[in-house]
Amino acid sequence: MLTSFLDSEVIGEALAIMEELSGYWSSKAKIAASSTLTSVLNVLDSDDKDFQQRAIRIMYNLSFNGEVCRHFLSLKCIPKLLPFFKDMSLLRYCISILKNLCDTNEGRNSVAETKGCISSVTEILETGSDEEQEHALAVLVSLCSQRVDYCKLVMDSDIILPLAYISKNGNDKGKAIAMELLRLLRDIDYVENEDCLEPNLNTPQDSNNHPPQEKKTSKGASFMKKLSLFSKSSSHASKSKR
Repeated sequence: MLTSFLDSEVIGEALAIMEELSGYWSSKAKIAASSTLTSVLNVLDSDDKDFQQRAIRIMYNLSFNGEVCRHFLSLKCIPKLLPFFKDMSLLRYCISILKNLCDTNEGRNSVAETKGCISSVTEILETGSDEEQEHALAVLVSLCSQRVDYCKLVMDSDIILPLAYISKNGNDKGKAIAMELLRLLRDIDYVENEDCLEPNLNTPQDSNNHPPQEKKTSKGASFMKKLSLFSKSSSHASKSKR
């Protein structure tokens, strides 16, 4: 009955009731079993900001239920959610929803495969609050822990400076997660460096006795080189202040 009201003139009142109900654990499964999720996602396409905000908060409340998350993913919710990452009043809800979705393999795959999603998450490392940064880092760690390809996608985003900064200057929890992400990226960088420095023994030396050619430097190596330069710069700046 409430879902049917989302297509009526009392949509605001219906969303307010749903927002209240979505906060109760016993209601989450019932909401997921109905057609409500589709209707709530459709509200995000409306032009009413108040309705959109209520829909996001409903999604946030429901995202703590794994069964609901699976329904959200089947409805392709992430592309609908991304535009609201620009709204600072909704950012903490949006990144929390994404973090909860990443508790499943399907969620991590969907995040990695949605165009612009990783870059939107990375941007939070510069613009978000401490809590929002922690959630963003947790999303990136969950991706990099799953597949090497996802590590490469993360390294391709503009993550070097904000990640290094948080690992040195964030709060305790932020530092810990940032260091874990750095470890994962360093591990993949080490493996790639081992591969790229392996000489091509099948290539004959030329008449000038040049050594065998080495493979081109990987993106991972470039990432860690830039990180090293940033660390040295930060260390020098710290000594200068003294």
